[in-house]
Amino acid sequence: MSSFNFKFAAVATLTYTLLASAAVPHKRSTEWLQQNGPAAKALNDQYASLTPNSTCNDSGALACIDGEFATCYEGKYLMWPCASGWECAAIPNEWSSGTTTTCDSTGDISWRFAQAGISETKRSRSTEWLQQNGPAAHALNDQYASLTTSSSCSGGVACIGGQYATCNDGRWFTWPCPNDWTCAAIPNEWSEGTTTTCDSTGDISWRFAQAGISES
Repeated sequence: MSSFNFKFAAVATLTYTLLASAAVPHKRSTEWLQQNGPAAKALNDQYASLTPNSTCNDSGALACIDGEFATCYEGKYLMWPCASGWECAAIPNEWSSGTTTTCDSTGDISWRFAQAGISETKRSRSTEWLQQNGPAAHALNDQYASLTTSSSCSGGVACIGGQYATCNDGRWFTWPCPNDWTCAAIPNEWSEGTTTTCDSTGDISWRFAQAGISES
């Protein structure tokens, strides 16, 4: 694969096997956040020292540089901006051990670290935007369910067969999500609109449950 196509692969290390449990409301978890918070903070401290000119040795390794998603390729970092209103960070996993380096909303990042006891202020989860944005996200996921890797495209991102997909030169390129995450169009929690990205199944289910969206 050319370096150009690899760029898409990197930014798309981000699927749609998720919404069956959306009808069951999830209470947000704090136990794992508290356990994983210190490791996520340590990673973000490391990322803070990186610049676009920093060298790297582990091809495929992820990082965040100046708020953008970065991956190591042939000794240097390739970078891509996150979706509007989102930023790159190492965040503590909420439903399992470990951390995930990804783009996420600033509100969700702040909440996770607050619950982990690392942030100065605690922020309540928002439901108003979730309820407004839920139907649009649900409609996108219905569209994604009809796609295959052979489907034609003219741009954008999607979820295909359980993987994150981005359109390049009229065809879809797909990549698995990190760890036990999955890809979906999710309703934004702190602003209008939706975001197609990888997220934990617990967070996806919670967002749709709060939006009053039942997948059956």
